[in-house]
Amino acid sequence: MNGRFPFMLVLFLAVYLFVAGTSGGSSVGAYLGGPDPGVTGGFGEPTCNQSGCHSSFDLNAGRTLGLGDLLISGFPKQYEPGETYPIKLVVTHTQDRKVWGFQLAARVKATGGQAGTLQPKDGGTQRLEEKGVQYLEHTLDGSLTNTFSFAWVAPSSPAGEIVVDAAGNATDGGGSPDEDYIYSTSIAISPVR
Repeated sequence: MNGRFPFMLVLFLAVYLFVAGTSGGSSVGAYLGGPDPGVTGGFGEPTCNQSGCHSSFDLNAGRTLGLGDLLISGFPKQYEPGETYPIKLVVTHTQDRKVWGFQLAARVKATGGQAGTLQPKDGGTQRLEEKGVQYLEHTLDGSLTNTFSFAWVAPSSPAGEIVVDAAGNATDGGGSPDEDYIYSTSIAISPVR
């Protein structure tokens, strides 16, 4: 394989998904460039599995089978107001997987409102916003790796307990939502006392 193979594969899949999505014939439902906001699994939101998109396997079935997990490091147990924390998210399911994705949100537990600021670090992640909540997720370029880096800036003043919800996808790269494993996790963060 030469260095152009991953680019050509992504280009082919992007064209295929566009044509299939606009032809009215079939509903592919894959989002290589990131899903619509609101599929973190937290605050009443579904994950991509629970919304019926990637539903070949039960939510977290890969974890149960020992195939992988969704791991997030860098969020503190207690946050300092205004502090910036480097975050790393890894979808560890790599066996027979070719494309990965995720979506994450940080919200105040009491209100469901945005908690701090999510900051993309490179071209592998992007931030979307809906109803005042920031959603950080993979990009088309980012979907070719299972590791994502970004930053979280804590609220400028104590906001009470914060909940971080995330969903991750380990796909077979087939261009359809079938045979993909969805993982979810949640982290609780308290203010420094």
